[in-house]
Amino acid sequence: MTPLGVANDRVRQAGGRYSDDTDFDFMMRMGVWTENLSLPAVINECLLQSYSGVIRLFPNTTRLGKAGFRDLRAAGAFLVSASWDGKAVADVTLKSEKGARARVANPWNSAKVEVRAMPAGPAISAVQRQGLLEFPTKPGETYTLRPAR
Repeated sequence: MTPLGVANDRVRQAGGRYSDDTDFDFMMRMGVWTENLSLPAVINECLLQSYSGVIRLFPNTTRLGKAGFRDLRAAGAFLVSASWDGKAVADVTLKSEKGARARVANPWNSAKVEVRAMPAGPAISAVQRQGLLEFPTKPGETYTLRPAR
């Protein structure tokens, strides 16, 4: 384990380890040899997708138990947090770092969605069509999304 908690095996090379007796640090003179398998990106894509410019929360909930995430980065300079209680999406917040227009796939299907600036700010006018929510954001502002009451 590295000081940052990354597990690595600096002796493993293509074809396997040279020998169990090989000094594990023998490759360090050439730099750090760590492969993290892009695991953070895999987990991110299972919880939140935004590569198309549309933010999608919990894109596949088949057999998904309770789950949640905090401040995952989304395309458009957004930090997104949300939870899944096993049946529905909840606790959705979106922080805009740059003030881009937010485009979010409606996590409640066709239900009307209320978007508000935090804390307890005014309702934001969001356009809803074909399962997509679009609304303007301001740099540094955080917004909550929830089904309208």
